Amino acid sequence: MSRAPVAGLVVGVWAVIPPYLSAFGGLNVEPRVEFADHVLPGCVVLTASVIAHLRLRSHQPSQLLMFVWGVVIALAGFWMVATHSALISPARQGIVPWGAVAWHGVPGLAVTILGVLWTVRFWGSEASEKA
Repeated sequence: MSRAPVAGLVVGVWAVIPPYLSAFGGLNVEPRVEFADHVLPGCVVLTASVIAHLRLRSHQPSQLLMFVWGVVIALAGFWMVATHSALISPARQGIVPWGAVAWHGVPGLAVTILGVLWTVRFWGSEASEKA
């Protein structure tokens, strides 16, 4: 059985928590923006991971569905990276602390990497199983 769903649960929680555990000082961001940039993609990862875990426990799990969940997770990660890349310029100018930028940005990279690895893991799996 794949460990991807378990990794998804860990990374999904990690994606949600930065706005609520601001260890490096606040970025002074509106709650609705934090929701869109952290909570929503984190919940997508968590939902995909739970559903994938349940499907993988079934008698004949759909490898295509696992692949699709990987793509969805990768897209959530791309969203997080894209929305947090705007913090790099203010950090260079000394407007926001680099620690806060890393605290908010690294989970997006983790989600993206998980999504890409998950997608690669299940890419073409169904075709090779039928052969």
